[in-house]
Amino acid sequence: MNIQCKNCHSQFNIPDHKIPKDRDAVLNCPKCKEKIIIPAQKSGTGTPAGSGSGLRPETAVQNQPRALILALEGPFLQPAKTAAGQLGYTVETAPNKDEAIKKMAYHVYPLVMLEDRFDPDGDIVSVHMNTLDMSVRRSICLVLMGSSYTTGDPMTALHASVNGVIGPDQLSQMPGVLSQMIQAHTDFYRVYMDSMKAAGKA
Repeated sequence: MNIQCKNCHSQFNIPDHKIPKDRDAVLNCPKCKEKIIIPAQKSGTGTPAGSGSGLRPETAVQNQPRALILALEGPFLQPAKTAAGQLGYTVETAPNKDEAIKKMAYHVYPLVMLEDRFDPDGDIVSVHMNTLDMSVRRSICLVLMGSSYTTGDPMTALHASVNGVIGPDQLSQMPGVLSQMIQAHTDFYRVYMDSMKAAGKA
């Protein structure tokens, strides 16, 4: 579950299994030490009581990673769902930007695939993804999809603050392309963390 401190607005992730289901949890923010209260979850919902999100989590296979596919009906939605499923992810979707942000507030999705038409103002990246604590953001492979992109273009990915881009040119090859992007993301942060450990900073 993603947690945000109301005092300093820091965001961090707590594994779901460490949060009590039957009672409120109280912890101290690791940055400002302010108390954070996590309401007890209603039985069977997987969402904290009183959150008001109205979200019903989709069934996920235990220990199977989840992918969040954020795309409108069109050329990218089904290929993205199929590719993520073939790569072993439990696939979830959201009907709109607000519901997508609510989902991401309570769960960390190792893979998020976002079509540019789904969020034309870029709020999901700028308001949510780019304000996550870096320890959480590093665990997410964020892929941007759009008809104006060229698959794998590194400059577009850098400019958009995403880990990879997929255009219409390789939709039929999406499972392989997506697999390469996920592996590149994993390898990059493995090298990064090894370097930080070697420097005594991790």
